[in-house]
Amino acid sequence: MYLQIFITLMLGTSPALTTASETNTCTVMACGNPGIPGLPGRDGKDGAKGEKGDQGVQVRGQQGFPGKAGPPGLPGIAGPPGQKGQNGETADITSTQQQVTALEKQVQTLQADLSKYKKIVMLQQVKVGEKFFVSIGEATFSNGKRLCENGGAALASPKNAAENAALAEIVKRNSKAVFLDINDIQTEGRFVYLNGAPLRYTNWKQGEPNNYGNKEDCVAVLDDGLWNDLDCERKTLIVCEL
Repeated sequence: MYLQIFITLMLGTSPALTTASETNTCTVMACGNPGIPGLPGRDGKDGAKGEKGDQGVQVRGQQGFPGKAGPPGLPGIAGPPGQKGQNGETADITSTQQQVTALEKQVQTLQADLSKYKKIVMLQQVKVGEKFFVSIGEATFSNGKRLCENGGAALASPKNAAENAALAEIVKRNSKAVFLDINDIQTEGRFVYLNGAPLRYTNWKQGEPNNYGNKEDCVAVLDDGLWNDLDCERKTLIVCEL
């Protein structure tokens, strides 16, 4: 009996196996040789969502090297102006002090120059009463007249013996005759002041005026205080009166 069942199983003719084949079930072993695989079946429906798994322990890696700098962004919107600061008093004071120092140096220089010029003027001037006689150098009669007028003065013209003596002192000091504000250019032999007024005082040297060479139309005072007529183009010491 067992042998018959074995043979039957081997031959695949058992009624029980036939029944199982018809119902697509094999309860003991594979039914015959496998066939050719069929076409894939349609995807099944998604199953139910499972529970969230455990994240586990998270380990942070080391920071990498910084990347290259990106291009500069657009300028931002200007912020509101800040509060007004206090005035820079220190800077202003420093600047003012520097200006004051510079001015003080200039004043010192001017004072030194003024002192020097005072000494020069004192050496070249003589005061008689309210009149000052100031020597300004050598020139012809016409140029000397112009120089005095440019300084708001006039050529020296003594009106008395004291003023004439003061001019003689200047002549001695400089060893040069001094032109006076007197001439006879308009009328020969008629000496007048430059304003045309007649002479109020004279002190002619003996034999003068003689109009030597017919060209002596101006007058000069000599170191002895005496007067002599001279050529107007001759250079003498110019003395202005103030």
